[in-house]
Amino acid sequence: MLLLTDSLGRTLQQPRHYLPKMGGDAKKLALPRLFGLPGGRGFVFTYPAGKSARPILQIQALSPALSVLWQQQCMLTGITAVEQIAASDTHLWLVLKEYLALAMRPRILSFRLATGEVECNQALAPNDELDATTVVPAGLLVLGTSDRRTSYVAPVEQLKTSGNRRDFALLLGPTGKRNFGVGLGWPLSGRPAHYRWQSACPLPDGGYQLIGETYRNAPNTEAIALSMLGVGVVAAGGFGVVPLGGYINEQPVGLVSAQLSTTGQLAAVHEIAVPEAMQAPDSKAVSNAFSQDFPNSFRFRGFSSNYHDVVLNTRRQVLAYSIATQQLRPLTSVRNATPTVLYIEADRVAISWSTKSAETGSEFEQVALP
Repeated sequence: MLLLTDSLGRTLQQPRHYLPKMGGDAKKLALPRLFGLPGGRGFVFTYPAGKSARPILQIQALSPALSVLWQQQCMLTGITAVEQIAASDTHLWLVLKEYLALAMRPRILSFRLATGEVECNQALAPNDELDATTVVPAGLLVLGTSDRRTSYVAPVEQLKTSGNRRDFALLLGPTGKRNFGVGLGWPLSGRPAHYRWQSACPLPDGGYQLIGETYRNAPNTEAIALSMLGVGVVAAGGFGVVPLGGYINEQPVGLVSAQLSTTGQLAAVHEIAVPEAMQAPDSKAVSNAFSQDFPNSFRFRGFSSNYHDVVLNTRRQVLAYSIATQQLRPLTSVRNATPTVLYIEADRVAISWSTKSAETGSEFEQVALP
């Protein structure tokens, strides 16, 4: 059942859209996803149907009152996950990950937002990893890595200094036309060992501002301890075992800012370390008992509405990074609580503060962006 509530969690007296019954093993194929269209224009709901031998992905566009505007079916090749849903004023984009016999493959779909007509159904190369997909005026900008030579991976000479990571940028128009697909050459001599692109935004000159995060790989001591006790087994993956990736934590270290031209050249690349806390001038002293030695999740939460700042959510504080000045500044003080950025709207950031104590509850705060 889908239920409409207001910003305070109160149920609105609106029609409810009841989910269709998923028969057989369809519910194993893909998790249902709900996406709110920008501007309060309604919702997009995706859910699995059919059986594992003939899986189907159902896509429905819903009005703000949850009535069905249009629906489409997409035949799948096997187990598939909906990785991302995004929308422009005219088109809806779905980024899927297909689990093939020996590889994973991204697939990108686009639909006319008004009618649901399918305009793009394009599979990328097997084992391509997509870091970020961003809706831009020209279509969908895809940033990722490839483990093979395709028309959009980095040139051979770059691989001598960047190991096996082959970065690419791909710009697809709404109909699937490839506006450009290029390998990204790293302009600095010292390239981060581990990084992940998080998002992009358009620049006035037609290029794109890219934001990524650097990270380090560290052992997941909890998973390793469980495996030693016989709870998990070190294995490549599968039902009842712990995948090898579960023994590694990706711990964010800093931020990468770069500009991408329409020919695929990176410029104005900057790296900056991001601490868990920056003491604001008016902050009171807080206990160190609540802090941790390292973060355990990526911290990028989005751009400001004018694309001048990047909002970062650490375990102790909310920070802003100025793209123009390449400087970090605190948006909140440091507390004995964990902040969660709920949303960024216009010139304000909505934040929820929570503690480990269940009795304390959560506190909400809105912070202005300059």
